[in-house]
Amino acid sequence: MSLLELHKIQTTKSSWQDFVEYSIQTPFYTETKARTQSLVEAIQLTLFHDYLSTFSPEEKSEFLSSPDSFQSSAEKFVNILEGVRYSQEGYNQKERSLFLGMLKSLLKEHKVDENGERKDLERYHFYRCIIRFCSDKDYIFRVYEKYKSYLSQGSGV
Repeated sequence: MSLLELHKIQTTKSSWQDFVEYSIQTPFYTETKARTQSLVEAIQLTLFHDYLSTFSPEEKSEFLSSPDSFQSSAEKFVNILEGVRYSQEGYNQKERSLFLGMLKSLLKEHKVDENGERKDLERYHFYRCIIRFCSDKDYIFRVYEKYKSYLSQGSGV
């Protein structure tokens, strides 16, 4: 294992942790959690909302009005992790192993404590949803449909 591979995985982990902490503090998440009364649905909608916020207003509008445009973007997003999931050229076995280990450790850190008790279910579900977002374009598209439905019900944020 090289320092570069280790640094890449640690940077990914830190970025995800920062992203989760940011998302938990957003007014959108607070409102969505209260309105949906579902932790997982609020997390899904918030992650999608945060994802859309990385695009220009024009792109965001296009994605919300054109499922085909959005689906194309989602496919590109999922392929970001192609090197550790799959690739026509093959994947880096060491990097893949480190990445999968990082995912397991993130989930384990937030699901149970040393006594086997639930520790931080909210963050655990955030990481579960992020993992699905980064690996399943059909999942992203289902959340896209939920998000559009949620917005049509009149989000105040």
